Amino acid sequence: MKVQRQASSLRHQVQDALRNEIISGRFKPGDRLVEQQLYTALDVSRTSLREALRQLEAEGLVEQVPHRGAYVASVDANDAIQIYDVRGALEVLAVRNFVRYATDEDVTELADVFDEFVEQSHTESLDGAALLDIKRRFYHVLLDIEQSNVVGSMLEQLNNRVSLLRALSLGRQGRMVHTLAELKEIVRMIQLRDEPGACAAALLHVENASKNVLELLALNGVHSVQ
Repeated sequence: MKVQRQASSLRHQVQDALRNEIISGRFKPGDRLVEQQLYTALDVSRTSLREALRQLEAEGLVEQVPHRGAYVASVDANDAIQIYDVRGALEVLAVRNFVRYATDEDVTELADVFDEFVEQSHTESLDGAALLDIKRRFYHVLLDIEQSNVVGSMLEQLNNRVSLLRALSLGRQGRMVHTLAELKEIVRMIQLRDEPGACAAALLHVENASKNVLELLALNGVHSVQ
């Protein structure tokens, strides 16, 4: 997990390394982030590590507990419901805009990234981090049109917390099969330029992901307040 002292600043590299470890699921919600272990593993100073942890706290990925240290942020069921509600509304807008304004080349690129996702999901050693990276690229293509600049900016604000929940969701046995089927339907409807069909498929995908995450949280004793 050592960082390379080049390109971007050391602080940003430490942030990126820790962020990837969290959203890939290696560090799970509630895990303690032991400073000595981290700055040794990353081969950085305690100061650089603490600066990175403060940034991740601002992003909602880390919680600082007085006199106890830093922990991966716990996932609250009520927050999860709100995050997925907002995500659903924004992704429907993104898909609508893509159907209306994306070029044929854009659609082909989206389908190609989906095919890569399928291929990675069928490897013998399923790599959750690699899958999450491909899925982020899928959404990058989906949002990379001028008409979705605002939608993209709003989704980016949710991205880290969504990724934390997405890692939890993809890791559940059997969820991958449904994820592939749902994304395939989104891509198929987009290829047909079927706006209502694509929007419905996008909303169903988010609703199913939300349901899956809430079931997982409930199994771990985390319930929403009705």
